[in-house]
Amino acid sequence: MSTLINWIPYKLSYQDNDWQLLWLDLQEKHIEEPFFDETIQFCRMRTKERSGYVPTSSLDFLADVAKHTDSIPPDAFIFHVSRCGSTLLSQALATAETNIVYPEAPLIDEILRMQEQDPAITAEQQELWFKSAIALMGQKRKAGYEQLFIKLDSWHIHFYSLLRKWYPDIPFFFLSREPNAIMASHHRKRGIHSIPGMVNANVLGVMIAEKHYQDFNLFTAEVLANYYKALQEILLVNHPKNTFFDYGWGMDQLLKQFFKALTIMDALDEKMLARLNFHSKSPGEKFAGDHQIQLKTYVDVNTAYEIFLNQLTRP
Repeated sequence: MSTLINWIPYKLSYQDNDWQLLWLDLQEKHIEEPFFDETIQFCRMRTKERSGYVPTSSLDFLADVAKHTDSIPPDAFIFHVSRCGSTLLSQALATAETNIVYPEAPLIDEILRMQEQDPAITAEQQELWFKSAIALMGQKRKAGYEQLFIKLDSWHIHFYSLLRKWYPDIPFFFLSREPNAIMASHHRKRGIHSIPGMVNANVLGVMIAEKHYQDFNLFTAEVLANYYKALQEILLVNHPKNTFFDYGWGMDQLLKQFFKALTIMDALDEKMLARLNFHSKSPGEKFAGDHQIQLKTYVDVNTAYEIFLNQLTRP
């Protein structure tokens, strides 16, 4: 057992050609917030009450500690196109005290995109540090923990090949939804990948132009079209550990299909099912359906989605 029990890495910092890793003390906290950023904020505030010291280390230290950590390997990685039920899924999973759930942990994205800041990083280093971080995040902090679920950022669809190479035998669960509903959701409250320049354009596969600043929905449509095209390619791989689920098939079927893909049907309970009746990002608010907004139609993204959806086999 690691002497760093309850401590996990949560942020990378790159300054003066040097990588530093910041650490977070979770103490006995069960992660249950819709996004891990919220968990970080809560734990940092609690830590500051004890001390103003900011624990940091090298990445080599991370790799060394991971070797001696009793951890749970990932049971599934959750991919999604955003606003498609992925947060609701992770929230339902988090209701079980046996599950460790990380919803969009920033450190995962930072490691996957290290080469944007430091092209000298090798693929071997990146894999070692990624797996070491996952090991620390999945440490058996509580006796009852049995499963580890990682919900990725939406643009990590474009990192599929890399992640599948690193985890050839782990279930990958892909969530999709029709684009008009997703764009309407971003029109009301934008995620960072729906704002030009907030996420590296090379990652999203969109060449940013003036037209995108004039029409954020156009930018979002192009981002989503690339997601659907990437999903088409992933689907064609026909990997036995890949499972796809579309929002239009019904949220009442989401958990059933998720656990079926993992072959652990006995993990589904009433508390998880009950969570599906509430707003994904506001656990205390009953979900009353999405507010309908009439937006301009973007043909290319609708076509990309339809091609992808027509290739899926509905359960």
